[in-house]
Amino acid sequence: MSAQTAQTALPAWAAPGATQDTKIARPGMLLLTRIELRKMADTRAGRWLLIITALVAALMIGAIAFFGDGDITWLDYTMLAFLPIGILGPVLGIMTVTSEWSQRTALTTFTLVPQRGKVIVAKFLAAMVLATLTLVVILPVGAVAAAVAGSADPWNVTAGLAAQMWLFLLIQFAIGVGFGLLFANTPVAIVSFFALPIVFTLVAQIPALQSTGDWLDMNATLGVLGSGDPISGEDWAKILTSSLLWLVLPITVGTIRTLRREVK
Repeated sequence: MSAQTAQTALPAWAAPGATQDTKIARPGMLLLTRIELRKMADTRAGRWLLIITALVAALMIGAIAFFGDGDITWLDYTMLAFLPIGILGPVLGIMTVTSEWSQRTALTTFTLVPQRGKVIVAKFLAAMVLATLTLVVILPVGAVAAAVAGSADPWNVTAGLAAQMWLFLLIQFAIGVGFGLLFANTPVAIVSFFALPIVFTLVAQIPALQSTGDWLDMNATLGVLGSGDPISGEDWAKILTSSLLWLVLPITVGTIRTLRREVK
């Protein structure tokens, strides 16, 4: 009786003996993305990381709004919120991948959805949705803080600047997913995410490597996004080139590794 109940509790696409007709009930990408987005806050580490990131951003904005003067604009407040989000946010992208292995849920996940590539895409899309929601939240918060503080020029975030901020967050969160796929281990992925760019920046200070560092140092190439300064064609080329190293390469290698990795 209990075994029969356990079987009927499974979705049609996962139940033993599922036929070709029941395969149409397999979860779609929208459902998988929603599940992966929810899983980001289901674990204790993910939940506290979200809370800490939100608190740090709110405290920074609140402190500057209370103690600052009228020269601080909407863009200034928004960029203040970007500091903790840009640093801690990608860690959620890392953990959405590595938690499958650290929490040993990969066996369940890949049993219910055998197409691993589909799960990887859902995790990537969930990180992109979270990055977008982050921007949707911090833009109005920054605007309210600027208005309350009596900024002389509170409405200086244009659509172009907002798009640049959005691109910055998308790239950062995507890099986090890439490092998670590449290392499949939470501590190693997080340490590598923070340490490798710093090491690369230091190495790029060697005179013989400075020209290469200008094109591959992600800390430098992404710094122009949302700064309010004009972005040249060369700047966009540097962003694309550095993204190939820090984003495309980890995601590609990590995806291949995940597709081939034995699940225990």
